[in-house]
Amino acid sequence: MKNLIIGILALLIASCASVGAVIDSTKSVATGVLDMTVGTVSRVVSAVAEDVADTTAFVADTAAGTVKAAADKVDSETDQLQSEEEDSE
Repeated sequence: MKNLIIGILALLIASCASVGAVIDSTKSVATGVLDMTVGTVSRVVSAVAEDVADTTAFVADTAAGTVKAAADKVDSETDQLQSEEEDSE
């Protein structure tokens, strides 16, 4: 009987250790997945923000270049008109 009780206690202790190891492993996997997910989301958000900033800067530069080109064209046309008016006087 004594051996039976000792055997049951040994089995219980081994089972508790196994359950504890499974719980610890599950915690480790869960925290690893959570860390990876948060890190990935952070990198994706940073990349999207950088792309939006680059696109905005490109659009602003393009618009500024277009406006400057139009202003230069209008200026040259008005200079020609002014030269023609001065020549005719």
